[in-house]
Amino acid sequence: MNPGSPSGAWIDLTHSVHPGMPTWDDAEPAVLRTVCEIGPGCPVRVSHISMGAHTGTHLDAPAHFLSGGAMVEDLSLDDLIGPAWVVETGDARVVDAALLESLDLPTGVARLLFRTSSTTRDLMSHPKFDRTYAGLDESGARWIAERGGVQLVGFDYLSVQAYDASDETHKVLLGEGVVLVEGLDLSRVRTGWYELVCLPLLARGLEGAPARVVARPL
Repeated sequence: MNPGSPSGAWIDLTHSVHPGMPTWDDAEPAVLRTVCEIGPGCPVRVSHISMGAHTGTHLDAPAHFLSGGAMVEDLSLDDLIGPAWVVETGDARVVDAALLESLDLPTGVARLLFRTSSTTRDLMSHPKFDRTYAGLDESGARWIAERGGVQLVGFDYLSVQAYDASDETHKVLLGEGVVLVEGLDLSRVRTGWYELVCLPLLARGLEGAPARVVARPL
């Protein structure tokens, strides 16, 4: 299916990094610190940032779950940039194969962004990690993998995988070379085609990295 040409302004799908944003229970919160402020003895303002690679809006490379898997620097820009289909999943907590089958996705979709109840509940604005976020289970991951041609899957909370789902959910998709983008801000998009640009921090030897993600309607 031909999604058409750009027809609107760019929309930022990235949550800004700040100390009060949610993180996994065992992760350290982001720290942003001013090292030097402009004034006597300091001609410039300098800041220091400390955070985990899976903080806020970020992506997972295969090495996150697969021993010897590709790192962030190995990912292809052709996977990270191009037409994406935003799909809304309503109140579902678990995105499984049966739900995916019912969504009537267009043919030829290479990038799928899931706008779930995590967006309508505004979970990324709550400092405390919420285990009730919406995500895929293993059957949903296998449905996507078996569909073929999907290069990128994105969700609107800190994992594409539902909290109680098997880690096979990640492994199935990463094993097929699917890039996983997590912590997206999908509050300003609805079902439809978008031109997507997802650019992770380029650092060597990382299994995941914060990313700036933008989109515009097609």
